[in-house]
Amino acid sequence: MAKKMYVIGMVSFLSAVSTFSSLACTLVGANGGATVTGNAYIASTSDNPYLPGPRKPVYVTIPKDGGYKFVHTPCLIKNEDGTFEDVGSDRGMNETGFSWTRSWVVPDEPEDPNKMAAVDWFVKMGSTISNVDEAIEFVKNNPKGIGCQGNYIFADGEGNMAVVEVGFQTVTVVGKWDKNHSGLAARANRWESEAMKPLDISATENSVYYNTSEYRYTRAAQLVNINSGNITIDTMKDIIGDTNKEADLSMPHLNSINNHGVTDGTISAEVCDPANRTFWYTYGWLDSKFNPGDPAVYGANKNSWEGQWIPFIIPALKEEGFYTDWDGNLTEMGERYMASL
Repeated sequence: MAKKMYVIGMVSFLSAVSTFSSLACTLVGANGGATVTGNAYIASTSDNPYLPGPRKPVYVTIPKDGGYKFVHTPCLIKNEDGTFEDVGSDRGMNETGFSWTRSWVVPDEPEDPNKMAAVDWFVKMGSTISNVDEAIEFVKNNPKGIGCQGNYIFADGEGNMAVVEVGFQTVTVVGKWDKNHSGLAARANRWESEAMKPLDISATENSVYYNTSEYRYTRAAQLVNINSGNITIDTMKDIIGDTNKEADLSMPHLNSINNHGVTDGTISAEVCDPANRTFWYTYGWLDSKFNPGDPAVYGANKNSWEGQWIPFIIPALKEEGFYTDWDGNLTEMGERYMASL
């Protein structure tokens, strides 16, 4: 893959191939009769080591070859020399309303020898796919390597939603709902289907995050079920902002959806509203319940937005590039966008 140089304000970003992406995330989704509008909504937390990341600034891609414009969150790892590696965009929405989100699972099967780099794989998906059915065919038919595997929730502008568990070789559609049905979804960092469980080696290969995944999956599933029939954008924000009052605060990564782990936790979150072509984004933790003196704050979530959200509305996104940076600041492009709203 060709190396690319990005610029955010005065900071340069180096795009290159790497071996890992988002290591812990909690995903939820709802559509049809489960939501107030009948539209599909999907939401996610992005959990990683605070340093070196990845963290996920907001980027808009406007393909020059006639593909779909899309907003997404490149996973950027900070190197010791200050450069950043892009390892793939596992959240995004394009101008058709097609949206995706993913959580990390480690498969016990070989990568496809014809794999694409994860960065290019997600760009291809974001710029060419217009609905859930096409997305399912995409993950089945495009060779996969590190960074493309895991749990996916897809949604589109017509109100369809699907949960798909994706290995390097094996793909299982766990559930698919059109707008005339009530779909509910939750996922974390392990596979839940009987077909994929035997291939899941996350317990040994991603143990810090796997160890918290049972709580996060169970709690997320409980919350979408409790709210079924009444789910809105605000409901989705509340679900992924949920905190566990009984979590052991000494753990590197907590048993909590909104994660205040000591070394690893929630670095951003997203809610997709495909029907309205709106990608909601917040940086850092989803609340203000932290001690400013905590070690995790310094150099990590020091600029946390504390649950304040920005709507990135695709028709209003006129420029290509970064709208936020690695530290949670608006770029000049982002400031122009906000002024235009």
